[in-house]
Amino acid sequence: MIMRLIYQGELEMIAPHLIFDRRDIMGGQKIQIVHLQMVKDTEIVYGREDMGNPRKAAKFVKDFLGDVDRECLVVCATDTRLHPVYLQVAGIGAINYCPVSIPDIFKAALLSNAADIILFHKHPAGDASPSTEDILITERVMKAGGLLGIPLLDHTILGDRGHFYSFREESSLFTSR
Repeated sequence: MIMRLIYQGELEMIAPHLIFDRRDIMGGQKIQIVHLQMVKDTEIVYGREDMGNPRKAAKFVKDFLGDVDRECLVVCATDTRLHPVYLQVAGIGAINYCPVSIPDIFKAALLSNAADIILFHKHPAGDASPSTEDILITERVMKAGGLLGIPLLDHTILGDRGHFYSFREESSLFTSR
């Protein structure tokens, strides 16, 4: 028996040659045909400036986050002109940590064809100095971004009263790029 697998007509258009003998697929078990898409929650107003200026980017994301009382990690994907494509809250933690996985950071970047990403996270205690964990996640994201072809442009920690720490400006992690 030959079975043609079609998901909302897309599979047939994309790959009409995909015709399977059901007995050849894991003893006749069914497999799912899926697709992924991004869903826009809302929009915010953004000027015409690029995200290449850490001070302006930090202010933009600080305004977006407001006065959160816990650590939040925000991913900003950019196009080739460093204009933001999207903002995503990829992790919400507690007062002194924010668990987040590398796949969660890059999932939307891959779906949106992002050229680069910038990470932002808020230190609710107010001190923008990076912790050991902040340095480690920055290194991991840089490595993963290099493998995926979506480089990490910066990781900015937001503190109180407009203070921020830009890894790109203040750390040796980005000097080898």
